[in-house]
Amino acid sequence: MASSNKNLNNFFLKNKFLGSYESTAYIPELVVKKECCFIGRSNVGKSSLINAITKTKKLAKTSKTPGRTQSINIFEIDNKINLVDLPGYGFAKVSKIKRENLMLLIEDYIKKRNNLSHIYLLIDSKIGLKNSDIDMIDYINYCKKIFSIILTKIDKVSKNHINLQNKSVISLMKNYKKTFKNIYFSETKKNNGIIDIQKSIYKLTE
Repeated sequence: MASSNKNLNNFFLKNKFLGSYESTAYIPELVVKKECCFIGRSNVGKSSLINAITKTKKLAKTSKTPGRTQSINIFEIDNKINLVDLPGYGFAKVSKIKRENLMLLIEDYIKKRNNLSHIYLLIDSKIGLKNSDIDMIDYINYCKKIFSIILTKIDKVSKNHINLQNKSVISLMKNYKKTFKNIYFSETKKNNGIIDIQKSIYKLTE
């Protein structure tokens, strides 16, 4: 098991930033075709999770200020798969027009990226599912894309609270049997749950 985990870490350590794009149309023809993306409400911890997965502290830029990611950021892993950090949605402290443009950017990416193998939708375990998350899940399902849920920041809540959130997600996911794949639990300070997510992404390359 230790050897397997080491191989996983070595795989994700072979990473590089490919670029930041303000439109799906601006993304150039990439050598690596397979792709997975991370999406969620602002301040859900997408950049921190990407850094934990890749064992790199500063690959994805993190910030205490929500809404900093406002473009499509693409990272290549071991010449086999791209990890994509999408802007957060639901951030109130930007103009209505900016908020709508970011949502259009997200939706355009999800709809038009034919090489998108998997979507990881992050949910803050402290807050749980919001209407904006359900709207996003509905859109992902409408586009017939495969997705998983990642409950983040599990170190901030009790085990009982996590169990309640898990039951809530499972109950909702009964409506998305064709597109929903799995639920993961994560926190980045002690890397809890990170290996399971790494394994899921690695399987996409097989």
